[in-house]
Order: sequence, then structure tokens, then C-alpha cells
Amino acid sequence: MKYVAASAILLFGLSACSGPGTVSPSGGLMYTVPATSSVVYVAESTQDIAIDAGAMGSMNMAANSDAELAMTFATGTDGVQVTTTFQKVSASMSQPMGGTQSASESDIDGQLVFTLDKTGKGTLVSAPAVKGAAEQLISPTTFVYEFFPRLPGGAAAPGDMWTDTIQYEISMEQGDVSSKSVMTYTLVGDTVVDGLTLVHVTYEGDAEAVGSGMTEGVEVIQTFAGDVTGMFLWDPARSLMVYSESSQDLDGTVEVPGMPPMPMTISGSGTALLQGG
Repeated sequence: MKYVAASAILLFGLSACSGPGTVSPSGGLMYTVPATSSVVYVAESTQDIAIDAGAMGSMNMAANSDAELAMTFATGTDGVQVTTTFQKVSASMSQPMGGTQSASESDIDGQLVFTLDKTGKGTLVSAPAVKGAAEQLISPTTFVYEFFPRLPGGAAAPGDMWTDTIQYEISMEQGDVSSKSVMTYTLVGDTVVDGLTLVHVTYEGDAEAVGSGMTEGVEVIQTFAGDVTGMFLWDPARSLMVYSESSQDLDGTVEVPGMPPMPMTISGSGTALLQGG
């Protein structure tokens, strides 16, 4: 779906839409085991973070990540089980106080396994071992809740809308993250891309998150909220997300002991693309 700044919390040519909507062979827009059980997605995200530190001036940071994700789908006890291997990863965050942090696929050991119910609600089964900055810059567990968009789980037609809440808490070695977003989705209609008829869905909503962690021995608490917008293309014939994009504009504060809360802004965007379309 989108990436609601899990890394930042710890600081640190489509065709025009036309025609009636399409439903999947299962009778609606829902998650089932895809006809193509093994796929690869390429995901990219960028974030610009600005903190007003008062007399200390403004601190500006930039975070970027690119990941190649190999995913295998199978029938699970609670829906579709997804096994994810982080084949390639390149992530970095520049910050004025601590230089540049970076991470690669070598910092992620093992596979991420989770299940999706028919609407796309994710449940973690097992997570890879993560070391160094990868826990902050990539945060593999967030893919369970945010990578795949929510679907209505049944029949849908152009103009139909549905609302869903994406909520999770993650405890990491370097801190904790609590996130909640309420999204409203709209089925726009069909679109044709490279000869494939895909379902075009847009969404918008509100996101809020709280993160706490230790930075150089000092506890840092971040709280922020704001707007998230995006869209995705769904292939009903294969039961696969083909493409998604999102953007976010968030405002909040950073709290450090002995200092007044410092205003913070985060703007970012992300995309995910199915290799081979």
C-alpha cells in the first residue's frame, strides 16, 4: 500500500480508465492464491524529514530505499500465506548529527512469512533476523501490514467505496512503533496496460504513528499524523497487485528529555511494481 515512515520514526504511463469494473474469477475483489504462485516485486520509497530544533536550527534528513522482493504464495491456515525473500536491498538515511546510515540485503537473514485474509489484512507468521540499521531503514515486518492494499473481499463495481483500518505495533531492538491509518478506497474502473485489463483503485486517508527509541543513549519519542493518498492496479485474472503508488504528508513532534517538543514534518512517496507486469 504505502510506507508510513517506519524508518523515520526512529530517526534516524497508464491508460485512461474506461468501461465497467472487472471482478475476479472468485466472484469479487479478494485475495486468493494467485495463478502465478511465485513473483518478484520492486519497491522504492523516499522520505524527506525536517526537524525544527529551535535555537539549534533546522535538521534535515533524507531516507531512500530500493528492494527486490521475491514472493511465493500458497494456501495458509488463515488465508493466503506469503513467503518473502529480500533478494536485493539498498537503503540509506542521511542525518546531520550522525552521518549516513545504510543497509543492504546482507543485513536481513531469513524470510518474512505472513498470511493475508480475503481483504488483505496481514498476520505475521515469522520474521527474518535483522541487524544494524536495516531494522530502522527497511523494517521488514511493516511489509506484512502495508505492502498489499486492502480489498473489499467481495463483489465490487465502479464507484464502489470501502473503508478499512490498518493498525499494528512492532517492537524492535532499537525501539517500538505503533501505527494506525484509516483508508477509504474507490474503485475507479478498468484500465488497459500493455494489453492487460486491470482494475484501477484509488485511496486516501489519515495516518498516525508513535515511535520511541534510543539514540546515542537518549530516549527519543516521535509522534506524527497526516494525509496519505495513493492508487493501485489489480489483475483480477491472476489475483495479483500489479502496481501501486502512494504519497504522504505528515506533521508531528520529536521529544527529547530536557528540551521542549520540536516540530517535525515528513513527506514521502513509494511505489511497488510487479516484474514482468
